Amino acid sequence: MKHSRRLTGILSTLLLSTAVLSGCSGGEKDKPAADGPKGDGEKVTITVWDNYGATTPIKPLIPKFEAEYPNIKVDFQEQPWDNFWDKMAAAASGGDTPDIATTGLMWNPKYTVFGLFADLKPLSGGKVNGSDINTVYSEGMIQAATTEQGLFGIPYDFDSYSLYYRSDLLQEEGITAPPATWDEMVEVGKKLTKDLDGDGKTDQYAFLVMPDWYHYEPFLYANGGKVLSEDNKKAVFNSPEGVEALQFYADLVNKHKIAVNWTADRGSYVAGLKDGTIAMFQDGPYVMGLIKNSNPEQEGKWKVSDAISNKQYGTHIGGTYLSIFEKSQHKEEAWKFIEFLSREENAIQIYKTSGAAPGYLPALESEEVNSPDPFFGGEVPMNVFKKAVEKGTPNPIVSSWQEISQVISDAIAKAVMNEATPQEALDEAAEQVNSILAQE
Repeated sequence: MKHSRRLTGILSTLLLSTAVLSGCSGGEKDKPAADGPKGDGEKVTITVWDNYGATTPIKPLIPKFEAEYPNIKVDFQEQPWDNFWDKMAAAASGGDTPDIATTGLMWNPKYTVFGLFADLKPLSGGKVNGSDINTVYSEGMIQAATTEQGLFGIPYDFDSYSLYYRSDLLQEEGITAPPATWDEMVEVGKKLTKDLDGDGKTDQYAFLVMPDWYHYEPFLYANGGKVLSEDNKKAVFNSPEGVEALQFYADLVNKHKIAVNWTADRGSYVAGLKDGTIAMFQDGPYVMGLIKNSNPEQEGKWKVSDAISNKQYGTHIGGTYLSIFEKSQHKEEAWKFIEFLSREENAIQIYKTSGAAPGYLPALESEEVNSPDPFFGGEVPMNVFKKAVEKGTPNPIVSSWQEISQVISDAIAKAVMNEATPQEALDEAAEQVNSILAQE
């Protein structure tokens, strides 16, 4: 969902102790919980932190849950994305925690590593709503939430990158199919990049470049590169594959001049989609909802295709997870709420309400989610994203990922801004990352 938003700053280094596993209870305990899942037993309250925002699919489902489970009350607390990680840091440092939160394990795996979340394996028995977890979620999504210590999140929505493109602009140039390779990207890009009003300035760019790690990663993976070594002990993004990928990424702006460098100070790039500045970009399925809501006049003009490949298909895997906190005194009730949200008919609401892609595969494969979308030319864009998540690569699960990802973003910005060569930028970043990893 929020995976194209740049986090504001690096969170402070956390020195977690037994305070993470003790202290104040998440959720208000009214009376001892009832033994049964339903009925008129003693009531408890579970607290939910949700960072979905105005389009949350969770809040509208709470009355239905409470009617089915009258012994469980849900205290829903909306958490703005910009402040969410500050609250998580405070919770990890020994402060109060909720029972459940929508979490970005891709963004901050440090909380998984440090023990903030409960292992869901004993709670779930390896099943969700009676089905084996590994059959109803993609392997990559489960892998991204799993360490040797356990499973620390249930996928709620997923994020994997594919290519969005203005089919009408391609058709105007006689282009019958979107680019599929790096070479085709350059060829098509030169036709789509234009000075529309004749003032000597480019008004329409073929592609969007954002100087951050999550938009660069698909190019890294497409070129056969990796972020860290298999044991997560060493930076390897400055390999020949990584350098070549960053060189191409920067060349789209500086050499081929077919991409606009959209820096954070420009705000959301949705503005560039609305005014026609950007003809193509790579991002996750949640952007479908953003485009529909902000640019309804462009219905029928956008389509979605596979991400640009080079040596192989490339995308990271991210998304929103539902995690239970280790300090929660109501883990069983919290698990019931997670299972409830994961039912097919409820998981479908993720797509209907927010435009995001359900992580629960039966919902993802449902007729409602896979119906033709008039906004995207009557095609079924979710099919493209489903294929992407099956081929995607999860980020390394290391406690210092937030710091590491910022270092990588800084290196990408230097290369794209021509402040250093890709080799220089990545070598410098690798040295910094190796120093960070040595302190793990």
